[in-house]
Amino acid sequence: MADKLSIMATIKNGLQVRKQLARLHEWIWEYPSLDHPLWQRALRSFFRVHLIFFKEFDKDRITLRASALTFTIILSLVPTLALGTAVLKGLGAGNQARQAAYRLIDQLEIKNKVSPNETYTSEEQAEPPSAQANNLQTPKNATPQKEEMTGHLRRATKQIFDYVDRTNFATLGAFGIIGLLLAVVSVLDSIENSMNAIWLAESDRPWGRKIMDYLALMILLPVSINLALATEATFQSPALMAKFQQYLPMPGLEHLILKALPILLFVATFSTLYRFLPNTKVKLLPALAGGLFGGITWFIVQAFYVKLQIGVARYNAIYGSFATLPLFLIWLQVGWIIFLSGAEMAFAVQYWKNYNPSDTRLSPMARLALAFNIINKTLTDFKNRKITTRSNLAMELKLPETTINNVLSDLQQGGILRKVLGKQTGYLPAAPSENITPSEVVDLIFGTDVQPFKDSSLAIQAMHAMHNALEGKKINGS
Repeated sequence: MADKLSIMATIKNGLQVRKQLARLHEWIWEYPSLDHPLWQRALRSFFRVHLIFFKEFDKDRITLRASALTFTIILSLVPTLALGTAVLKGLGAGNQARQAAYRLIDQLEIKNKVSPNETYTSEEQAEPPSAQANNLQTPKNATPQKEEMTGHLRRATKQIFDYVDRTNFATLGAFGIIGLLLAVVSVLDSIENSMNAIWLAESDRPWGRKIMDYLALMILLPVSINLALATEATFQSPALMAKFQQYLPMPGLEHLILKALPILLFVATFSTLYRFLPNTKVKLLPALAGGLFGGITWFIVQAFYVKLQIGVARYNAIYGSFATLPLFLIWLQVGWIIFLSGAEMAFAVQYWKNYNPSDTRLSPMARLALAFNIINKTLTDFKNRKITTRSNLAMELKLPETTINNVLSDLQQGGILRKVLGKQTGYLPAAPSENITPSEVVDLIFGTDVQPFKDSSLAIQAMHAMHNALEGKKINGS
């Protein structure tokens, strides 16, 4: 008897928990209203953004896309760095890319405490980190298990840049340089395709615009790295820091600012890529939110990566040496996962108000109703001399832009709406309201082609009945 009561109580508690979770789910996805308190709106938006993030992360198969990008970047890493280094050499800063990589590794490195038995010679103590990175020599009295924490990354970076330095553009010829450019373009195109998939962009950029944008990016990115390094070097000037300390509220804050500079550089780079790479409009605030998430997460995860690498190098010198390549590949893939996760976060921040949590597709009847609503709204805005935008449709219909976008594409391809490109992208009716018939919209949504099935007569009769019922009716747009 006691066991039965215990089972009944457990079932009852489980049902109550399920009801509470269902209520919480309904509360989170309830359409936001200004009538609710500020703290409630902030809490709801926080939960909703993160639920969208995890849902889209799984839906877009981010880990699979990161694996594909890792493979692509491995094939094109040397050509990409060679082209960037060539641009920097033209600006008189040929070795800046290598130094940038070493400084980034230095930011991740946590120095080991040197025991009294592990003494260094005066020459080794005086050697700067960049020189150590180039030489990659272990101290004379140090054992392989106690090498630098970032030894694997330094070795991989040195080897890659050695290949880059051996690239001779003069001996490549015209076809070699074209192949080099195609390798770089393929990387950027793969990144853009992943971003378009995340942002549900209607189409890719035209190839002419792609090439122009990619060439600009290949020139501007090395220049921005050079400027960032020059800024960092300027801030490290003792004279400037002495003057800078006079305006700081507390001592030692300048060192914190110097440590934060690489993170800010990553945040700015990620935000810029999130804003301009997708072939759709990305607002500034969501791009910054994604950049903050991606940049900060990148540095946190890299710290864990360094600790993992050290464990391998400390406790198994042979395995640690062998693990340089696989650990480098893991590092690349984790970096791509973080980069694409930042794009997902930007997507969640931009569309959290109108996101549809259900995975179910709209039924044909729901698509038809949505099409009539969109046409009515477009005709009404046209009468008021306004352009209908996706965001306005989403706000009025209380639907996510992604759902509306599918029907908009059908109406555009069917010649009922026209897309207007310019300062404000939107839609206009392709004909006056009296020339757009409900039967035309029905044919567009349901289709007119009948497959040669055994019996299609009922389907044909249903379409005829709908046409007869709609005969003489107009879409007024009122």
